[in-house]
Amino acid sequence: MEILDAKNQVIKAGKALAESGLIARTWGNVSCRTDRAHFVITASGRNYMTLTPEEVIEVKIDDLSYDKNGVKPSSEKKVHREIYRIKDDVNFVIHTHQSNASAVSAMGLSRIKLDREYPGLGGYVLCADYGLPGTKRLCRNTAAAVKETDHKAVIMKNHGAVCYGRDYDEAFEIAHTLEDACGRYLADLGVEASPAAPCDAARSMDVSSTASCSAALAMEQELAEQYGGLWNSSPVILKYMEARSELKPYLDDFAQLVGTGMEVVEENALLIQLAIDTGNPLLVKGRGALCAAEKKSDCEALSIVIEKNCRAALAAIGEKPLSRWESLLMRQFYLKKYSKREE
Repeated sequence: MEILDAKNQVIKAGKALAESGLIARTWGNVSCRTDRAHFVITASGRNYMTLTPEEVIEVKIDDLSYDKNGVKPSSEKKVHREIYRIKDDVNFVIHTHQSNASAVSAMGLSRIKLDREYPGLGGYVLCADYGLPGTKRLCRNTAAAVKETDHKAVIMKNHGAVCYGRDYDEAFEIAHTLEDACGRYLADLGVEASPAAPCDAARSMDVSSTASCSAALAMEQELAEQYGGLWNSSPVILKYMEARSELKPYLDDFAQLVGTGMEVVEENALLIQLAIDTGNPLLVKGRGALCAAEKKSDCEALSIVIEKNCRAALAAIGEKPLSRWESLLMRQFYLKKYSKREE
């Protein structure tokens, strides 16, 4: 494939994934094989909605070298390289932090048995052992799971998923299929799944979930008018706060954006105003998550990540959250390096 054509397909996929809700902000990455020796991949920390061909980097498969023109390829390029090495018929790879698959990733399972056979997935999905983002361990564990399965997706524990196919269309379809299958898996456990569409479009096609979505939106509007700030009053967050006093990190992106956890507090106007003024997120019992941060993009990302982490925590009954040390490490790395590249 011509390099420019491959870059344009990656750009198209990044925008489609962001619009569909399968990725948020700059979390995740997309690549396309151009020939037996090269692939192109999204740059690190770039907005998918404004990607340019210059921000999709050509990388050599044998040594991961690339033209150092000031734009770095994704830190997960090693994972993509290993998939191309293992799967000769794969030409497109999508790594996502999609909500339902991420929630399942926190359950500590080596594989999940699906409710039926799915195209590209079969009847089960393997879960790769955990590794910190961007590390050799993450790459090694993911590659081991990819080698073991004949299917076209692998869940990455406490992290997300990687989906792949012969081309753009197949890889994108696998990502959607995986999210649907994981949503059904969660629903069977009594955990409300996230739909492909955002809440304001519809959480689900069934009437009860649509009603829950409308109620959540009404509460968010009321809270915004009363206190200001961006709120998320989804049923998942409210349910989590009914029985828990603290939200620990079960997913990497929550640790990166929030840190070691969030306390659930009683509604207090002064405390809420302080959180808004200082740009600190807050879980308010019976009301929802106040997604406060310095930048609007951070507020929006917090809303997605907090809800996703609540879903993961509800699914991961009996499983330990990420360690405090790992969470602190990811938070510090995010603050020092990653967050400076996202705008």
